[in-house]
Amino acid sequence: MTQRRNAATTHVFLVTLGALTVYPMFFMVVNAMRSGLATATAPFGLPNHFDWMNFVYAWDGIASAFALTGWIEVVSVFVSLAIAVLAAYAFARMHFRGKTVLFTAMFALLVIPGFLTLIPLFLEIRDFNLLNTAWGLIFPYIAGGQAFAIFVLRSFIETIPEEMFEAARIDGANHWRMFLNFVVPLSVPMLITVGLLQVVGIYGDYVFPSLVLNSTQRTVSLAIANFTPPALAPNINAVNIQLAAFTLSAIPIAILFFALMKYFVNGMSSGALKM
Repeated sequence: MTQRRNAATTHVFLVTLGALTVYPMFFMVVNAMRSGLATATAPFGLPNHFDWMNFVYAWDGIASAFALTGWIEVVSVFVSLAIAVLAAYAFARMHFRGKTVLFTAMFALLVIPGFLTLIPLFLEIRDFNLLNTAWGLIFPYIAGGQAFAIFVLRSFIETIPEEMFEAARIDGANHWRMFLNFVVPLSVPMLITVGLLQVVGIYGDYVFPSLVLNSTQRTVSLAIANFTPPALAPNINAVNIQLAAFTLSAIPIAILFFALMKYFVNGMSSGALKM
């Protein structure tokens, strides 16, 4: 009886916590589809009819930001993962002088707070004439994602049985063949896991893009933070249009997670947290 009561209490607590977590998103989506008058009359009510023009006005204000952010995300994450998995394989399966010292120095980068590097990084980007360009964000994102990605991928590659590498060597395979033929295919869930974490980090970054980009070029985080409804939009719907913009900004990440959730969970369970 006591165990059932404890289980029921736990379930009630988890359901309540889940509802409190989901409700702000629910409130945002519902009011994005309502008129300003309906929201002012009953802020927590449900829409009687859907006002899709809110999303049209919101899209007009942030569409260009999606294009720029998509370009930055694709290049940064793809190149970062390509470099990281190569380095992780070298640290995990190759022997060379200074490997331990080099890996320790790389690992030490994880304990340096990011805000300490903002000013020197900004000055370096300025000196390379990369201000107000996408490359001014891409290069630092590629470099900044290396330490964590290499650490996680190295830990995973070390869990691959040595017998597979021995068999490949007996068959005459070199490091490139072993890397391409079974290390990369086996690492796909881990690569997706690390890639998703990098995507979320870059997508939500506000401070660094605000230093590098000007008002004519904006990432999604900058566009949302500085969003104002277009002049043609009804003033009474200003808050609802802003909520529509917030909803649109959340859709790409939600779709990405739902599409890759299976790989993300596999990556987490196969070694991302076993370090």
